[in-house]
Amino acid sequence: MNHFNKIVLDSSSIHFAKHSNLKTLNEIRAIVTNQFSDSKLTSFPKDKESYHNHLREVQDELNKKEYVHKIVTQIFDDLNQYVDYEEFLIQSNLYLRATRPQINITEEAIGWHRESFYGPNMEDSINVWTPILNVTEFNTLRYIPDSQTIPDDKIKLKSQVSDLTKKGSDRNKVGLLYAPKEIVSGVDLNKSEPMLVPEGCSSVFSGNLIHGAATNYDEKIRFSVDFRIIAKKDYKIEAAKTFHAASGKPYFVELNKC
Repeated sequence: MNHFNKIVLDSSSIHFAKHSNLKTLNEIRAIVTNQFSDSKLTSFPKDKESYHNHLREVQDELNKKEYVHKIVTQIFDDLNQYVDYEEFLIQSNLYLRATRPQINITEEAIGWHRESFYGPNMEDSINVWTPILNVTEFNTLRYIPDSQTIPDDKIKLKSQVSDLTKKGSDRNKVGLLYAPKEIVSGVDLNKSEPMLVPEGCSSVFSGNLIHGAATNYDEKIRFSVDFRIIAKKDYKIEAAKTFHAASGKPYFVELNKC
């Protein structure tokens, strides 16, 4: 068994995949830094609608430049091992997460979840989460160790409708939920740990790992990008999310190596 697979099996399915170079990360950071400069932020310091409209526009820019393909290309060897050397599909549209400091989590981030809460096929998905700017131990993504082994039927959920995020809105298109689900029981959320990703790496982990709750207790906006991949053999087209709501593109697509 190689070192990568030991990490997958023995450490909450989390692996830190090192980018082959920093070109793609630096390009994304440059776009984010330019688009969220202090001068631009003054026009919507606490304005929810204009802020998320701007965030969606920047997310669209990143997706036009096909950064999902570029990130996957840079960590391809690790991903290929994670899906057991099978061919895999990639999500067509990445999310740009930009969580402002000291704002209620329901307004800026997603609470505790696993991907199967929100769609078919997602129980077989793998998350790729990449810190971009200002990610620290005080605002990073959190996870529950070993929670990927908890069966869905052992987790009790409470459904609700968001007062802030409407279906199809800019908030929804940047990944915030119009019908979030809250974990009521079955998971000990007190056991959470911060996901501290080394510089120049992406975190790769099972879609079944309970994660979220990335409230920003630091002083700057926290930026990250994320998307999902799925082994081609596990993709059930008849049950699939056919199109990605934020882009209108097919949800999962073949990889074009950049």
